[in-house]
Amino acid sequence: MRREDAGLGHCADAGLTWHQSCSCFSTQRKSEARVTSGSTQKGGAAVQRYYVLDGFRGIAALIVVLYHYIGPENYPFLTNSYIALDMFFVLSGFVIYHSYANRLRRGMSAGTYINQRFARLAPTVAIGVLFGAVATLAYYNSIGREVDSTRFALVHAGNLLFIPGLVDYNVPATGIFELFPSNGPLWSIFFEFVASVCFIWFVRLRRRSMLIGSLACFLILFIGACYLTLTTGRLLTPGVGFAPQHFLLGFPRVFASFLAGMLIYALTQEAPKYLTRRLPASRSLTAAFGIYGVMLAMLFFPFHMSGFYPFLGVAVLCPLLITVGARIQPQARWFNWVSDYLGQVSFPLYCIHVPVFLLVRTYLADAPWKIQVLLSLGVAFGASVLILALIESMRVRQNVTRLLKPVLG
Repeated sequence: MRREDAGLGHCADAGLTWHQSCSCFSTQRKSEARVTSGSTQKGGAAVQRYYVLDGFRGIAALIVVLYHYIGPENYPFLTNSYIALDMFFVLSGFVIYHSYANRLRRGMSAGTYINQRFARLAPTVAIGVLFGAVATLAYYNSIGREVDSTRFALVHAGNLLFIPGLVDYNVPATGIFELFPSNGPLWSIFFEFVASVCFIWFVRLRRRSMLIGSLACFLILFIGACYLTLTTGRLLTPGVGFAPQHFLLGFPRVFASFLAGMLIYALTQEAPKYLTRRLPASRSLTAAFGIYGVMLAMLFFPFHMSGFYPFLGVAVLCPLLITVGARIQPQARWFNWVSDYLGQVSFPLYCIHVPVFLLVRTYLADAPWKIQVLLSLGVAFGASVLILALIESMRVRQNVTRLLKPVLG
């Protein structure tokens, strides 16, 4: 998701501002919040855990933070790092299918499912919205800019309810107009929530329908991106959906990858397991580190190639990476613990890293740029660990579920 000149700017190669391009980290329940969730099923059978996919989420979150903090215009190896968001959308489809497909088929109500998904996302998103509002007000105060209190309250009240700002409330912290103006990366959480709600219908699809739907959405995304390039002159990129000008293209973007994630799960984990015979499971740490290396190479590829590479990444490389990663199951406890924790902390880190950077740059404006970046990294990660611990210890998600149960079930 990032960057500019470590300040408020635009991504030279991706054609996106530091709030814009990335999004998506998935956010699952603890039985799912790690891509590896749950410990047992009825009857005591162990539930499959996917520690390598947890590691993907954590590492990709850190790369997104770097993208927003230091930017591809300063470090070209970040040119295509924003497609980490599309990888998260694939992961989201895989994990939600893993966690909810059988439960919905066996009678879980749509209301109960939506309640659980909303309760999973809402507490951390609310912290991100409020933190973004505070950072924005602090920044405006530092430059002597007045804020329309009514508009400011309206846009943030809507953002708390996952409602994007499709009307210009004139409150973007960086002078640009985004769906979540005080915390730009939250746009992807909105689209992910929409995709997870649509899963109520997607779960009924056959594998061929998943494939056709994913390909159709990718084609719509590509055609829409080409149209934007022809009419606005922006670079050809799948990095769309974060602003009203191309808001509608966010839907094919998320659905293309989300359906791909569902299909990957169906082909590898459900009988007949077509890919299982062709892609044997590995328990090797070498394989795990190898796939992490491939992931870094994919996200750090420095050439835009007139839009060819990022579209290749969305359509082929991200799904292929998740497919192989799901078949690697190391047995080393330390590796699994680290991967699991990185996966858990990735969501709060995604939700607060931009406001943290804005606050640091506001109050330490005279500090060297590298000091601002290093301090922001440390504060954002530490605050994410604290948020994760507080949400778990205070049982916030359970309380939200209980509160919504009379309405949603």
